[in-house]
Amino acid sequence: MININKKAQSWSIDVTLGVIIFIAAFFIFYSLLNANPGTKASNLKQEASIIVRQVTSEDSLIRVIDGNEINISKLNELKNLSYDELKRRLRVESDFCLYFEDEKGYIVLINNSYKGVGASTINLSGTPCSQR
Repeated sequence: MININKKAQSWSIDVTLGVIIFIAAFFIFYSLLNANPGTKASNLKQEASIIVRQVTSEDSLIRVIDGNEINISKLNELKNLSYDELKRRLRVESDFCLYFEDEKGYIVLINNSYKGVGASTINLSGTPCSQR
């Protein structure tokens, strides 16, 4: 007659299940943290090009560039829109900030009052995008 120790069997099943759960959690955590950063960068580049096309295209309703000049009145119209409305019109998901630089790379104030149009969570030289 074979005598089986049930306590030893239940302990080994508990350890086995614990190890399986730990390994599964590790792989899930790793896969979430290791999302392909190239894909995210690619999406941001694509959205940036969408925004540039929208503000420069001749047939766009939110165009702010006329020829080689900035149309300040149209830019002020964008500034007066809520950020959510502007995002909806541009058809983008990510946060953004529209700003202009001179030939030396310095940010140009728009109407001598604000640095850009867009998300207040984005800082330009330590100041939120749509503030002075």
